[in-house]
Amino acid sequence: MTDIYYWYKDVPKNVNFSGTQDNFAFFESLLVQKDRWSWMMTGEEFTEMETGVYESYGMSLDQPVDYYQDYSIKVRYVHPNSPMSEKGVKRGWTLTHLNGVTVETLINNNTINQVLSQRTNSFTFRDLNNTPQTFNATARVINTRSSLITTVFTQADFPNLPYPVGYFNYLTFNENLQSDITNAMSTLKAANIEALILDLRYNGGGDGEVMHSLANFIAPASAEGELFSKKRHNDRYSSWDNDPKTIMYIKRTAQSLNLKKLIVLTTDATASASEGIINGLNPLMQVIQIGRTTYGKPNGMYVIPYPQDDYDSPDFVMLPISFYTVNKIGFGEFENGLIPTNSRPDDLYHDFGVNEDYIKAALTYLATGQFPPLPAAAPFAVKSSTGKQFQTKEMSKGYGYLFDKPKNR
Repeated sequence: MTDIYYWYKDVPKNVNFSGTQDNFAFFESLLVQKDRWSWMMTGEEFTEMETGVYESYGMSLDQPVDYYQDYSIKVRYVHPNSPMSEKGVKRGWTLTHLNGVTVETLINNNTINQVLSQRTNSFTFRDLNNTPQTFNATARVINTRSSLITTVFTQADFPNLPYPVGYFNYLTFNENLQSDITNAMSTLKAANIEALILDLRYNGGGDGEVMHSLANFIAPASAEGELFSKKRHNDRYSSWDNDPKTIMYIKRTAQSLNLKKLIVLTTDATASASEGIINGLNPLMQVIQIGRTTYGKPNGMYVIPYPQDDYDSPDFVMLPISFYTVNKIGFGEFENGLIPTNSRPDDLYHDFGVNEDYIKAALTYLATGQFPPLPAAAPFAVKSSTGKQFQTKEMSKGYGYLFDKPKNR
């Protein structure tokens, strides 16, 4: 932490590790006050993140409190081939009870995440028709994919579209799942799309090389050879700033898309490598951003395993902020997030498709050149007696990551 850490000069002095101290607490004690990004995890957690294989029910949850003032718990998305997908759960379903107890009670008692971590539960939802659905489900090890949906919209789906529009819902920049990008881009290339809706609303980041790979598929021919992203380190490692391994240039291939328009969908869960895609492409092409201001993580980490250099089976992995990333014009200071072209709330009341507000807004813009009005108030909005909210993962320490291994710098 007094070496590669970006703020190594400001690391608290006289911090000593005691044998009784928690490893995570000790790591936290070394961070500077403004650092809300560095984090540490177990080796098992790192492996799960790298492979996308872990035990889960296979769904992501949130509350549409922002804008809608609705405290109900909604399903954001469901992983294919998971316990929840097999029960027919869809985006927009409302979770009302766990084991017969209302979710509001569990939130107010601060026990909802504890219950959701149990291997087996009874779930009660209201589906998109507001019909109750109750069933038992057991979490199991699932193989998640980084690509959630790849599809093409035409005039048959949405009136007055001037050309085929690709839609790519991408969840994480996972080094071991790069084929998800390749397969998606191949599908979109074959459909001769001329606009792409890149849905990064729940993408918390990932591997920098995978970010670069996606940029090479998206950037226009005019950007060939242009700087996409460059790392800036602390003064001890400033020589790395000009190392070819820390500088990314656009390198298109025969499978790269030929786009007239790029629209990126974002929320405050859009972080790190996802923000890096937007920031890196902004000087190279017009990027229309729809949604909410992004998370605000303009920096990245080098993976530091313990034991040292054991990347395959470490006991712990430390991810200290080690560099900032800047684009072609040298911009990379967006700690407060990237502001959208058209600000609107995440629509958790519809499944992904032409009726979901973000996607509808993007298609409307492509068809008419204008953004539609903001959505109406929420039907069946649930009020809270306490104002307490369900804690999503982006509310926790350690959300958002753009990382590399020092040996790959």
